Amino acid sequence: MFDFLRRVFCSPQAVIASQPPGDIFPWPADQPLTALDTATIALPAALIEADDTIGDIIRGPDDMSFAAPDGDFIFIRLSAGMTVSLSKPCQAYVVPDGEGDATPRRFQLG
Repeated sequence: MFDFLRRVFCSPQAVIASQPPGDIFPWPADQPLTALDTATIALPAALIEADDTIGDIIRGPDDMSFAAPDGDFIFIRLSAGMTVSLSKPCQAYVVPDGEGDATPRRFQLG
């Protein structure tokens, strides 16, 4: 009985973060983010150095979309349920889906 109560009341709760588009947030190395909503995240292109491959730095599912249209940022597109982590820390932001998009995107941390 006590083991059951300990598991129910002492288990760590998932931390849910809500991030509005355009607001920069720190992303620590090895901190997994699981998208609860579809989201595009912008990462600085400088995160990938000459000796690195994208897969060495950005760890996520094989079907995660990447784009680097301007050379300054790498954009990753996450569907709900996708988990991604980085092997290096950086500053990132959620990209709005269109003009006037201010809907926060939710992520589970850990």
